[in-house]
Amino acid sequence: MTTRSGKVGDRLFSLAGRVGAVVAFTFMAAPALFIVVLSFSNDKFIGFPPKTWGLDRYTSVFTSGTWLDPISLSLQVAALAALLALVLVVPAVLGMKRGMLPGAGLIEATAIAPMLFPIAAYAVAMYAVFAEAGLIGTFHGIVLSHAIHAVPLVVIVLSTALDRVRPELELAAMTMGASRARAWVGITLRLLTPAVLGGATLAFVSSFDEAVFITFLGGPGLVTLPKMIFDSVQYGVDPSITAIATILMVVTAGLMLGATQLRKDVR
Repeated sequence: MTTRSGKVGDRLFSLAGRVGAVVAFTFMAAPALFIVVLSFSNDKFIGFPPKTWGLDRYTSVFTSGTWLDPISLSLQVAALAALLALVLVVPAVLGMKRGMLPGAGLIEATAIAPMLFPIAAYAVAMYAVFAEAGLIGTFHGIVLSHAIHAVPLVVIVLSTALDRVRPELELAAMTMGASRARAWVGITLRLLTPAVLGGATLAFVSSFDEAVFITFLGGPGLVTLPKMIFDSVQYGVDPSITAIATILMVVTAGLMLGATQLRKDVR
């Protein structure tokens, strides 16, 4: 009797888990599917269900400077921020993990700590520093802020990957005459290539989707795509934002899947 009751309980528990998973997935996916459907509407206003269908909203996005300029700026900032984050993090992680750097654990914790801060509070602090440095309203100031914001992500990815690379491989190369620098470049960095690419992808996505720093640190002529979307919603909803949102979701999902696959390659 107890065994039968236990089996019934297990089945009910399993069923409840499946129902919960379906409800959670539906709750998360429904808004995205809703936006995708609306993006193929030719109506002048956002309304569901669409009365007419077509690609007018996508055409508007790719033929109007209103959207192309912010897209171009976001791509430039994200690419440069990702590159700068890698330039800062790669040697730092090698020094912390392989260079016997004093206080390496504290340095790593400090590098990751900004992820724990409220982003608005962090943006205010960054505004104060950048104002003193004369970087408010400048392109390179935006790139630097996005790179700093991406550093914790890249540190986590590269630190985790480097922990899986056996130091014995570097030692073997050095016993055969290679310098430490050559062993790092020829062995360690080569094995870390997937993680480096994955970290760069995460940094790019983090920058491309960022809308808080640009609000505090931007200025005339510095309007990224996320900022343009917020402005469009605040000052009058442009139906084209449904197409923009769909494009962002598809591109971001693709990049995140790519980054995930690259991290698996490291393992």
